[in-house]
Amino acid sequence: MAAAGTETGTEVLAAFVRDFVSGQQDGRAAEVAAGVKDGRWTVLQLVEALGFCLENTDPRTRGRGIQLLSQVLLQCYSLLQEKEVLHLVLFYESRLQDHHLVIPSVLQGLRALSMCEVLSPGLAVSVLKAIFQEVHVQSLMQLDRHTVYSIITNFMSTREEELKGLGANFTFGFIQVMDGEKDPRNLLVAFQIVRDLIAKDYALGPFVEELFEVTSCYFPVDFTPPPNDPHGIQREDLILSLRAVLASTPQFAEFLLPLLIEKLDSELQSAKLDSLQTLTACCAIYGQKELQEFLPSLWSSLRRESSQRRTILEMLLGFLELQQKWGHVEEDESTLLSLQAPVCSVVFSALLDPSVQLQLVGIKALTILGSLQGFLSSSDLELVVDHLIRLALHEEDSQSSEAAMEAAGSLAPTYPKVFSGCMVPRLEEELQSGRAGKGREENYHNHHSLQQRCLQALAAVSTHTSIVKETVPVLLQHLQKVQKGTEARNTQDMVSVCQSLHRVALQCQQDAEGCWYFHQTVVPCLLAVAVQAAMPESTHTLPAKTLLEEEVLAAMIPVISAATTHLSPELAAQSVSHVVPLFLDGEVSFLPQNSFPCSFQPFGDGECLEAQRCLVALLMAFVCSLPRNVAIPQQERLLRELLALGCSCNCPFTATTAAKCFAGLVNKHPAGQQLTEILQLAVNRMEASLTEGPRRMQALTLLLWVTKALVLRYHPLSSCLTDKLLGLLGDTELGPAAADGFSLLMAESPDVLHKGCHADVRIMFRQRFFTDNVPKLVQGFHGAGPDVKANYLKSLSHVLNHLPKPVLVTELPTLLSLLLEALSCSDRVVQLSTLSCLHPLLLEAPQIMSLHVDTLVTKFLNLTSSPTMAVRIAALRCAHALTSLPTTVLLPYKGRVIRALAKPLDDKKRLVRKEAVAARGEWFLLGSPGR
Repeated sequence: MAAAGTETGTEVLAAFVRDFVSGQQDGRAAEVAAGVKDGRWTVLQLVEALGFCLENTDPRTRGRGIQLLSQVLLQCYSLLQEKEVLHLVLFYESRLQDHHLVIPSVLQGLRALSMCEVLSPGLAVSVLKAIFQEVHVQSLMQLDRHTVYSIITNFMSTREEELKGLGANFTFGFIQVMDGEKDPRNLLVAFQIVRDLIAKDYALGPFVEELFEVTSCYFPVDFTPPPNDPHGIQREDLILSLRAVLASTPQFAEFLLPLLIEKLDSELQSAKLDSLQTLTACCAIYGQKELQEFLPSLWSSLRRESSQRRTILEMLLGFLELQQKWGHVEEDESTLLSLQAPVCSVVFSALLDPSVQLQLVGIKALTILGSLQGFLSSSDLELVVDHLIRLALHEEDSQSSEAAMEAAGSLAPTYPKVFSGCMVPRLEEELQSGRAGKGREENYHNHHSLQQRCLQALAAVSTHTSIVKETVPVLLQHLQKVQKGTEARNTQDMVSVCQSLHRVALQCQQDAEGCWYFHQTVVPCLLAVAVQAAMPESTHTLPAKTLLEEEVLAAMIPVISAATTHLSPELAAQSVSHVVPLFLDGEVSFLPQNSFPCSFQPFGDGECLEAQRCLVALLMAFVCSLPRNVAIPQQERLLRELLALGCSCNCPFTATTAAKCFAGLVNKHPAGQQLTEILQLAVNRMEASLTEGPRRMQALTLLLWVTKALVLRYHPLSSCLTDKLLGLLGDTELGPAAADGFSLLMAESPDVLHKGCHADVRIMFRQRFFTDNVPKLVQGFHGAGPDVKANYLKSLSHVLNHLPKPVLVTELPTLLSLLLEALSCSDRVVQLSTLSCLHPLLLEAPQIMSLHVDTLVTKFLNLTSSPTMAVRIAALRCAHALTSLPTTVLLPYKGRVIRALAKPLDDKKRLVRKEAVAARGEWFLLGSPGR
């Protein structure tokens, strides 16, 4: 730090010191700190100026001198050099033996020094040893005790290994500091220190019991905050903090469990409740060894209790989870079996309780009881099924309904005969009932909701192959019934059945028998109903129109895909030998109910076949999910047909699915002459269509998907196709869509070209794409006309938004100016993508971002008034993230930002208001002490 350099500066400092020490002007401390910060004088000069009072015989004068030095250090500790810190630590340590009036100021100075990054090794230990030895902490005032806890906390967060070098002496020193603490503000900090001692493996040595005693003496917490308490500490804060300490280590078990048993028998309800909840927390941490000897006493205490039902049940749940974790121990199981009737009674009564929270705990307990071998009798299991059906189908709260379905899925593999014999028939019956609802809107909705839940429950319980063989026919039968219906709402019904089938497919994937059963049963059935709907005489009817809607076909795609991805190569080859001939040659013999009135020709000519062409989406779902080593019959012919359809079809949905199917096959196609020829054919077709004509958009879609397929596998042609896309960014007609296509290239695709469907995806493809193409995008942007510049910004923000953040941070300095320019673009997609890109950078690269704070503040605040809700939310999140930049950089903008953020507090959208409150709150706190 620079010296003052003149006698006048030193005299001014001396005058400030005299003013402060004499008690005339406390504000002089801030002026002295400002002088140290801007280099007018050094801390050494301040110490010299304080010399007269530091050597004074009056303790009050010495105290005022050290108080001034400490207040300055609290503001300037980050500016200190290592040697200065060393001398100051030695000075302050020596003053710990001074008069009791001086000690508070000495501790404040040590707190400042404990935050220095340049603290030499060994000094943290030296300071703590001095405090433990010289200071009787509990005789100090509350604030000064809090200062000691802060010093310990600071050192534990930055000098952990050094403190661990003290071994158990550090633990013992802290016990002495904490012993007798009464203030709730200090206790919260002290409890956190104990938790850190345990969580971070500090040596407790022979002091485990002493550490337990010094904390457990506050159990159960007895604290009522005073009226108008400015600190806002509630009794619950202390309870939870202490509970976290007591339940943090099995080493406390032998001392804590007898204490909890004693408090369980207390007449005080709050003590009972606290004990039960603490015991519940312990069950998650303690093991069999710690709890074993106390189980009989705990059980007897629990059985005497008839109040606090939820807490008792949570306690019971904790024990059951332990029983499950410990495994088969005859002695434990006999103890539990002797309590079978009362345990079942407690759990079943909770399932009937109107309280949702009690139901949820009961459902969890029921799941564990079912997993304990031989615990539930056959009559119990029938009752379990009754409860689960009632909760799943008829409980108003969706939480309980979903939990009951999950429980059924967990228990079904253990009791497959019970669930397939009792639960599935009941669900089927409920699914088919309820016809009285027709005609009245409210009844219809109730019936529809019940059907939805039945479908969901049938899927949830399908977790064992024998049950799948019962539920799948029910689901398919319902799909066929819906397809034959005439109601206008059939679309959602069909989608719901497909969603349930998809869940079953996912649950079957790990079981070879179940996977093949599902595939050979469901896939032909879905294809059959779709082909039937696409026949000329059907297409004018409402059911067929419904089934051929994009929403329904889109719901079928994941079912077929999930049913195919986990097939063995042998079974996949068997299946592909039927499905591909169906689409290429109309070979329908393997489909159920295969007597169709005319041929199925999705790749044929004529407008009447448009309905059949859209079923290429189902072909895509199947062939693009096959393992890579499965040979596809007539693959070259299939690729040519898909290419022709993708370039010529007028229906955007069909053209896109044909393009995706072509791309999915090309991605897995072995390298060689055949692949080269088909790709050359594709390039020729695309170039011809892109140049002119009515189907430029179809050609662009095909170009995007083929480019993605090749980029993922590092194919040499990918750079040529990417260059064609870059060229299209300057096209006034196709430019915006080409720019959006860069998101498609970089993002994970849900139905094709991802690892889950065996696509060839190289691990670093995004980084490689970035390296190869971002310089071209930047160059293109600078050379583009004003009408197409936005296309380049949109492409760039899409690429950057999907790039791994560590890579982006390293490239940030060269790209930030373009990102900032993108925020001024009027395109909402560009704005949203760029904000999404900048948000993590504000948190991960604050030093670089702070160089552009003026521009960032201006642009974020402007976008908080965007007409698009998503943009307003993203801009507010970025304004919030700005507070992670250095405080000194932000302070000049504080007032302006707080004023500007007042407007979105009144936004008509709740989510916008929520983000505005969070952002404005952080800006209000900016520069506050401790921030």
